[in-house]
Amino acid sequence: MKLISAMAIATVWAGSAQAVSTDDNAYPYVGASYIYEIPDSSRDSDSGNGFGLNVGWPLAAYGYQNLAAELTFHTLSRQRDIDGKDDYQSGLMLDLVYDLGNYGWGTGNDVSGQFKPFVLAGLGAVQDDVRGNKSEFFGANVGVGALIPLPWYNLAARLEGRVLGQMNDESVPGEDYLVDYRVSLGLQLPLTMLFKPSSPVVESSQTCELAVVDPVTGRSDCGTDTDRDGVLDGLDQCPATPEGTAVDGRGCPVDMGTDADGDGVPNEIDQCPDTQIGTQVDAVGCVITQSLVLRGVNFENDSAVLTQEATGILDDAAASLRNQMNVRVAIGGHTDNVGNDTYNQALSEQRAESVKQYLISHGVDGSRIEATGYGETQPVASNDTPEGRAENRRVEFNLIVD
Repeated sequence: MKLISAMAIATVWAGSAQAVSTDDNAYPYVGASYIYEIPDSSRDSDSGNGFGLNVGWPLAAYGYQNLAAELTFHTLSRQRDIDGKDDYQSGLMLDLVYDLGNYGWGTGNDVSGQFKPFVLAGLGAVQDDVRGNKSEFFGANVGVGALIPLPWYNLAARLEGRVLGQMNDESVPGEDYLVDYRVSLGLQLPLTMLFKPSSPVVESSQTCELAVVDPVTGRSDCGTDTDRDGVLDGLDQCPATPEGTAVDGRGCPVDMGTDADGDGVPNEIDQCPDTQIGTQVDAVGCVITQSLVLRGVNFENDSAVLTQEATGILDDAAASLRNQMNVRVAIGGHTDNVGNDTYNQALSEQRAESVKQYLISHGVDGSRIEATGYGETQPVASNDTPEGRAENRRVEFNLIVD
């Protein structure tokens, strides 16, 4: 019944493991450990000593945020009671490792007091060498443990306990299965030097093979703006718009009506026309200091390249900033918590800079713009749902009126 119970527990754990990496660094990793074994009570031997090696592959890229596949090898020896000589055991197991998240009181780069508990289960093969007779058997194991981050090279100490059951009717006379218990202590190292993802490339709107300079305004662009409405000819769906006509992001005239920019202030008293929709204004239609999330400012997957929808929204933002010269803007880039936190920080910085460069290329003075990336550190919703993660992937404008 001992082996049957162990296999049942392994099945339950394997079925419930749905989402983990075994380290804050979501990279493949390697580890080495010292092993102390308490053998099955039916064995005629003392406790065992040996070492283990493990190689793990986080499955976050496949949608399982807290799950890793792990290959573990162990080898150990025990001293026989009858003659003082050694028996040996080695095994190779394929496990699923499910971590339970970070615990403790350390935050950020302060790893003191932090630890990450995990559970594991797997199947494999075990070789017992008893009195020189080597035999191979099917094995199953379950375990629990904890990773404790260390302040050097992303290392973590790994403390672990396992129960190993095997279908073994040869090592001990009269026994058909054996259950051994192991405790191990070692180090785990993420292979960041081999698997670190390449940094996203920021596609600068100011870089082009040939810059075109408007002879009237002196503005330099990677194309022409024949009707000088702020929309380049290649994107202008309404060319030859009369100069001075208010246009949208497509270059087409907007319906002036009585409140052309939709800010709630009638045209006749609006001193700041073309205010971007959604911004708060004062009594005369001019922007006031505020924080604004630009909905729809999205990027190509895993990069800092703006989508076509995003450029249309930023065209309106640029027009508003060009119209109100006393407004400065602090751009904040934010991500969800999927992936490595260092990578997310770099991505948020590059996306914020991409927005800044786009605004500069559309006539906004760069001295009025500050770009900062905050990575995953300032969520506005839960990262546990797709909807919450979508809200956290955002670009914020903090408008500052001088």
